[in-house]
Amino acid sequence: MVTHRPLQGIVDALALRTLLIEAHRVAGREFAWEPRRWEGAFWTVPAARLTDPDWGAGTQLWLTGDGRVVGAAVPDGPGDLAIQVHPERRALEDDILDWAEQHLARTEDGRRVLDTWAFDWDQDRQARLLARGYRPVPDWGWEHRRRALAAPVDVPGAPAGYAVRPLDGSEADARAWITATNAVFGHATPVECWRSFQSSPSYDADLHLVVVAPDGSFAAVAALTVDAVNRCATFEPVGTHPDHRRRGLAGVAMATAMARLQQRGTADTVYVANWAGADAGRLYAAMGLARYARQTAFRLVLDPLPPAGAATG
Repeated sequence: MVTHRPLQGIVDALALRTLLIEAHRVAGREFAWEPRRWEGAFWTVPAARLTDPDWGAGTQLWLTGDGRVVGAAVPDGPGDLAIQVHPERRALEDDILDWAEQHLARTEDGRRVLDTWAFDWDQDRQARLLARGYRPVPDWGWEHRRRALAAPVDVPGAPAGYAVRPLDGSEADARAWITATNAVFGHATPVECWRSFQSSPSYDADLHLVVVAPDGSFAAVAALTVDAVNRCATFEPVGTHPDHRRRGLAGVAMATAMARLQQRGTADTVYVANWAGADAGRLYAAMGLARYARQTAFRLVLDPLPPAGAATG
């Protein structure tokens, strides 16, 4: 028997991470989220929240009678559902969708709306969503890319005045990292949240590469995390500070990270995802990460909200 309840605390978060790794192993490809994406959602929070046994990132878990996590509904923004499910438990997707439609839909133009996602190769998910009234949003999706590490990686030198190195674990590096990534992505993440993420299972300072500018600030970043079971590494984040773009710095950091990973021999494939049509896709293609799948949003518009003051019976 499978039941569901809210995710609570780090033990549950680790159990969901195990599901993601197992889903990849069974499916033979990215089927649910990669571990890095979940770790970014759960661990990038203030320390007090991370140590709160009730912290669950708004996630609902589906568990077998012996406590094994076989499915999850993960909110990835307002009204945005990321379905996580074991490939051998796909019938749970309807139960996950039932729950999410009741609990995760956002209000938009007087209606409740829920978005979720399906790969282009996943005809089962697409058919399930269409049968429930979801419709694809053609211009909204992710491109998934990968590169094998069998061939040597060409590592270009950094431009004059710039230097590439891994993070050293210091407070100064933590602050420089969060300053750079906030500038790259337009975020306002506190350094405390980055410190919490550094305690996540996949974090590895030696594979978090930075390009140091002549003034000592971080001009570009490229980080890898490794799923050792599936021998696959994920790039997240990658970017260049707006003041240092058009110098090839992110590519230098990516190549250096891949070469370091190749020397370790702990992964056979490097993976990355970007919004379809985004400039990042051109960088990743130039680095040898070829597009191999697309994930498209599917949207369900639920019943209109009742007028204000109307009787609800």
